[in-house]
Amino acid sequence: MKYSRFSVVLGLVFCIATVAIAASPVEKMLPAKNSVKGFSILADSLQYGKGNDIAKIYDGGYELYTKHGVIDAARQMYQNGSDYIEITIHTMKSPQAAMNFLKYWQKENKIKSLTKTGQSTGFIISKPDVSMHFVVGKYYTTITAFNSPDKAIKNVKTFSSVIIKRIAKG
Repeated sequence: MKYSRFSVVLGLVFCIATVAIAASPVEKMLPAKNSVKGFSILADSLQYGKGNDIAKIYDGGYELYTKHGVIDAARQMYQNGSDYIEITIHTMKSPQAAMNFLKYWQKENKIKSLTKTGQSTGFIISKPDVSMHFVVGKYYTTITAFNSPDKAIKNVKTFSSVIIKRIAKG
């Protein structure tokens, strides 16, 4: 009897610990280790915020995000030699909120038109750094590359295809 109570308590502690460290749905949309050949996840780069804790990701100005319908967000860095990629995926209140937020950034960045490819809609900026902004369903994503422009465009497109597949899987 003594061991069975201990086993039950130990099992409950394990279950609670597992739930406490489980990744949020938006974190699961980030590319996994070795998803893009040559790139690895930069150690200790994962950041997550929900509601006002989005301030953990955005050092100032997070209210803009919550005002536009961001529920939570996850950011991760990836590295391949001297090439770096930063990805931030936001869960929005709805697909319409995601599209409206994309259009907000389109206007802010003076982008004339959006590009629709398969399941995503978005745009690419090439200066000062290459970045891609796109929406799939209720997820608004930004990918920024910190390397030479020719490689950067290829890298953001490669990472975006991985993310789009992960979002489609749910």
